Amino acid sequence: MNCKQVLARLHAYVDGEIPAELMRGIEEHLDVCPSCRGQVERIRQVGTILDSLSIPPLPSEFAARVMAEARRRSLLAKEKKPFAPLGWQPLRWFFDLSVSMRLAACAMVLLACLLGMFMSRDLFMSGVTRTTVAEAENLDGFEWFSPTPPASLGSAYLTLASTSMDDQGAR
Repeated sequence: MNCKQVLARLHAYVDGEIPAELMRGIEEHLDVCPSCRGQVERIRQVGTILDSLSIPPLPSEFAARVMAEARRRSLLAKEKKPFAPLGWQPLRWFFDLSVSMRLAACAMVLLACLLGMFMSRDLFMSGVTRTTVAEAENLDGFEWFSPTPPASLGSAYLTLASTSMDDQGAR
C-alpha cells in the first residue's frame, strides 16, 4: 500500500473498523513509513484528548423544551396543508412559489409571447410578396455560393423557393 491509500483509511484503522486483511496491509506500511506512523500517533492523541473531556450535563427542562418545539412544529405543518392533494396537479409547483416568484414567472411568459409575436410579425401580413430568385439569393446569403453548383443544397432551395412562389402567384 502507498501513503495515499493508508492515509485515507487511518481513522478507520485507529478505530478498528476495517477488515483484518486490510489492517495487516496498513500495519506493514506503518512499519516502514515514519510519516504515516506519526499521523497515527496524532490521531490517537486527539482521541485520548476527546475521551478525557467530560460531557456537560443537560438542563433538567431540556427534554420538555424539545418535545414542546416538536409539537409546535407539527401543528404548524398541519396548518399549512389543510387538505391532502387529490390526483395529479401539474401546476402545484407554481402555487407553492412565493407571490413575487409567480409574478416574475408570469412576466417572463408574457415577454416570451410578445417577443414571439414581434419576431413572427411577417407571418400575419395580409398580402404575400413575390420573392424572385435574385432576392432570395441576397436575402438568404446565397451570394457566397454563386453560382450554385448543380445538385447542391443551395440549388435545391432556390429551385423549391422559385417554384413555390410561381405556384402562389398563379392563384
